[in-house]
Amino acid sequence: MGLWLHPAKNPKNVLLCPWGLLQESAISNLGGITRNFKKALSPDLATPPRGRKRSVRFRRFHWLFGGVAGALMLAGALAPRADADVLAYFNFEGNTFTSVPAPGPGGLYPLLENETIINSPTNPFPPGGLLVTPAVGTILNELVPDVPTTNTALELRGNTQGTANMDCFRFGINTTGYAQASLSFALASLGNGTQFTQMEVRYSTNGGTTFTVTPDGLVTIPHTDTLYHLYTFNISGAGNTSNALIEVCFTGSTTNNAANHTYLDNLQINAVVPEPTTVVGGVLGVIGLCWHQRRRLIRSLLPRRSCTKAGRWRRT
Repeated sequence: MGLWLHPAKNPKNVLLCPWGLLQESAISNLGGITRNFKKALSPDLATPPRGRKRSVRFRRFHWLFGGVAGALMLAGALAPRADADVLAYFNFEGNTFTSVPAPGPGGLYPLLENETIINSPTNPFPPGGLLVTPAVGTILNELVPDVPTTNTALELRGNTQGTANMDCFRFGINTTGYAQASLSFALASLGNGTQFTQMEVRYSTNGGTTFTVTPDGLVTIPHTDTLYHLYTFNISGAGNTSNALIEVCFTGSTTNNAANHTYLDNLQINAVVPEPTTVVGGVLGVIGLCWHQRRRLIRSLLPRRSCTKAGRWRRT
């Protein structure tokens, strides 16, 4: 019984990988000039396999870094920036409860609204408890380049009934188109210890039917000796509202002693346009990175092959 043998493979019909081709070329041209042989090699294939792998790894990191940097630059260039505006400013100069009109100090604030502080109809200050007093103000929280003329501040006093009521003043504000907003002012409280001890800021978006206290809640007022402190409250809940109402409320005062004084000055409303979402920036970054690395991405989806010591391709 004769044995059936596989036909011998023709070496010419076997596809060699680059390293195998170089080996055969080196053998067939063994008597050639070594310098010409080295010139024919590519930079990646002129070194041993280990060195070649290290070179490829560095090059991939270089292109990946470039792709990420390019994607971030694209996202930053296309994403809108947030801008802060001053919507209201009360400096109480000129013995008035009305805010400073546009364009404001130095003509730098064209979006200032014309608003007026009034006593709250539901939680009012007692008679004589809400007034404007000269020569007691401060430059803290003052808009640049505003210059006080009479150094006036809003003076707040409690009741004479021996109980700690909540006393509030209010004003309107239009925050249409703004996602974030804040209220800030300078405050000093001095006296014999029976003046206001706490305060809170609240807002209404339904014309005053209901009010919401800011996330800051009740804030303790330190009793100092003529020192002003800066306070900031988050009123973003009243953002994007055409007829928002803001109330500033005080409590803890039990007497209307003439020695008790709570001064409030340089009240501001600052608002910020909507921030660009991080989702848009992330999508742009991924698109830019994929576009920059599209060839490597396509190659990564194809079956991988490795080169054996014999110089043959092997699928992995």
